[in-house]
Amino acid sequence: MVAAAACVIACAKSAPDPGKAVAIDNVCNGEDGSRVRLVGHLRYPRGLMSFCQTIGSKTSCDMSLYTTPEKPADFNIMSPRKGPEPLHARLSVPVGEAPGEMNDLPKKFKESDVVLHLPDKKTASDGTRITVDGKLSVIPGTNPKSCFVYVEWASAG
Repeated sequence: MVAAAACVIACAKSAPDPGKAVAIDNVCNGEDGSRVRLVGHLRYPRGLMSFCQTIGSKTSCDMSLYTTPEKPADFNIMSPRKGPEPLHARLSVPVGEAPGEMNDLPKKFKESDVVLHLPDKKTASDGTRITVDGKLSVIPGTNPKSCFVYVEWASAG
């Protein structure tokens, strides 16, 4: 019993040192592998290639961080978007219950199923303004530059 309590205290995820604060529109100009901090509105991307994936025993889900609170249009192959995609950063969010992790999404889900864990047992849902710290992964050879941030920590925005 004492060992279990000690593990809960010792094994609890704590906030990492903050990453370098960058604007969403400039995040892909950062150095691959660097730690970054972004502030924006959490959204599940409504595109054709949005999903959760499991590699080994780790599952992560694609999410986006938008500069504005407006909900982006749903993807519709029969009616392509007429303007540019709203400014956002791509996120890879691990599935779990610690801050910066999210609940696993069922195969068919709704916005209310998007739950990101924050410190002090708080949560964020689709559209919530949050701060994210994570590791930048720049995809080589893409023009314009493409990247994503592997989320290590999230807190209220």
